[in-house]
Amino acid sequence: MPIETAADRATFLNVDEFGAQGSYAPVAGGGAVALPGIFDRPTIATALNDAASLDARPTFLCRQADLPATADGDAGDQLAVTGVGAFEVTSIEPDGQGMALLRLGAIV
Repeated sequence: MPIETAADRATFLNVDEFGAQGSYAPVAGGGAVALPGIFDRPTIATALNDAASLDARPTFLCRQADLPATADGDAGDQLAVTGVGAFEVTSIEPDGQGMALLRLGAIV
């Protein structure tokens, strides 16, 4: 059971503070849905034997309830982030507490 309320989660994603405005467009139709979230482009270092690589896959954290009902991370849905660009959604990972992490792929 989550400790925070839906209103708490909305405050955390406030676009006037530290959030970002996103627009989720499912391939299945229904039109784009505006949703606030937190855009991040983390750098992940990976080592395998003697080789190392850096991976910078962007993510977007949002409230699961804000996603359209037809959202599908495997279908080629798109997320446009204001001031950043548009990306393909490669997966949707609910955290079980009311939030979802969208893993983003290539810029569309």
